[in-house]
Amino acid sequence: MSKVKSKNGNQDLGSSGSLFQFKLFLLGVYHVLMILLLVYILIKVWPTYTQSENGRSVTQSSFHLFGLPILMGGESGLLILVIVAAALGSYIHSATSFVSYVGNKSLVMSWAWWYILRPFIGVALALVFYFVIRGGLLSAGTGAEEVSIYGITAIAGLVGMFSKQATDKLGEVFNTLFRTKEGEGDHVRKDKLGEKMSVSDKMIPLNKITAYIIPENKLLGEIKIKELYDLLNETVTRIPVLNYNSNLLYVIHQSIIYKFIFDKSIAASKDGKPFDVKALTLEEFLGQDDIKELVTVAVAFINKDATVIEAKEAMEEIKNCQDVFITENGSREEKILGWLTNNDIIKYLSV
Repeated sequence: MSKVKSKNGNQDLGSSGSLFQFKLFLLGVYHVLMILLLVYILIKVWPTYTQSENGRSVTQSSFHLFGLPILMGGESGLLILVIVAAALGSYIHSATSFVSYVGNKSLVMSWAWWYILRPFIGVALALVFYFVIRGGLLSAGTGAEEVSIYGITAIAGLVGMFSKQATDKLGEVFNTLFRTKEGEGDHVRKDKLGEKMSVSDKMIPLNKITAYIIPENKLLGEIKIKELYDLLNETVTRIPVLNYNSNLLYVIHQSIIYKFIFDKSIAASKDGKPFDVKALTLEEFLGQDDIKELVTVAVAFINKDATVIEAKEAMEEIKNCQDVFITENGSREEKILGWLTNNDIIKYLSV
């Protein structure tokens, strides 16, 4: 009797083994057809350009999809690109997971609908994200003619691929927009358990932090951005950078690394120069004032005897702060003992 090892234990296939293989085959076919469909639609909907009398490029307003003529304006065209790019990003996540579990013989068929619906979930999330951006909640709102097609398509693809991080960002936007004033809401209903909850009990201890430690005498120009990039995964979305004494230097979020690499690649493309992501250094990264301030200043420190409520208050006092580090006396110059992210704090105070 054959068995398939899964993350939920051994799944006994028995006489249904052939049925399992058939379902597996259908999921594989679904993924192959999905990528062919998405690439085809992306090619068809990607805007073409003609030369106008004044020398400016203008987007054609119609295309044929599966032989059918479709008319679209600037806004509707951007929406279609967002939908296709988000589905493509979600497909990458779904297909990568699918082949990994199949290759390890650990696929559980109860996840089939997750694989089928993953692109559609990514599309819905990307549309909301798109409306947030165009509404000016994350940046200044712009007209359709001023939006970078490459930029908005890249963002939609990343939202589809990294839905968890995108959801967290939307949560931050919502919390910022609907934060209550002092003396209202949660400020009145402070969690008594949270007031007594010690950060020392809830923090991520130093020995469990995925961090980049700069060796003694190593220069920033010798540290490649790819070294930090390689530490990122689905659960690690921000990297603390420490010196050899375990003092915090910077906290670098995944989104900032992605934006830096993207901006560098676009700049190289405009200059007609080859782009090598492996050549980018931490010194170049920190050479941009807005980035250096964000990864250096937007960090809070508290002492090991503080409570989670106090950690939350310390974080809210600093603009754009999402990270609180615990030291002996709450000083940045001390060795860090642990770390609380904004997500950790929200989780503990929501219990």
